[in-house]
Amino acid sequence: MNTKDLILEKTLKLILEKGTIDISISEIRNATGLTTGGIYYYFSDKSDIFEEILQKYLVDYIKIDYDKIILEGSSKNRIHDALFSILHHFINSVEIESINEKISYREVILLLTATGYGEEKVRNIILQTGKDIRIFLTGLVEDGKRQNEIRQDFSTEKIVESLVIMFMGIQYSWLIFSSDDTDLIFKKKFDMVWQAIEYQ
Repeated sequence: MNTKDLILEKTLKLILEKGTIDISISEIRNATGLTTGGIYYYFSDKSDIFEEILQKYLVDYIKIDYDKIILEGSSKNRIHDALFSILHHFINSVEIESINEKISYREVILLLTATGYGEEKVRNIILQTGKDIRIFLTGLVEDGKRQNEIRQDFSTEKIVESLVIMFMGIQYSWLIFSSDDTDLIFKKKFDMVWQAIEYQ
């Protein structure tokens, strides 16, 4: 692992342990074993370190590669598997290589978004992600309608919105109530929505 990544990972670990982004250079120095000059060789100041942490552990994780989502079978299976894959993209743990530990991505999101949403770049990525999910689902719903597997009497826009609202509710539940069985909640909620949109 390169020194720059080591600084980012050790600083993220400190942020999560303390529950704040207010980490001193001396704490970073102690965690990394580097000198102050060694840290400033890679970063101009503490805010520069935090911006890089936001990029690596929030912005980069939010981005979804839709081409990697496997879609097979009926429209129900395709929409289910797409949303399930996107959900797990968000809730998977983050690997911290320098300390050989996985940390809950939930903790990362809760802590970094508390300040990260103030960053215009982060806000724009989050807004674009929501738009991209809607566009992706629109294609799947349109396919389902063409195959007479999804109701024709509901607009595609309304069906997509109901799927997005369901998805956001599950994601919110995962963020707030971490002990709940997210997969089971997803299954129950998806089945309810599907019953409403299934071709009659």
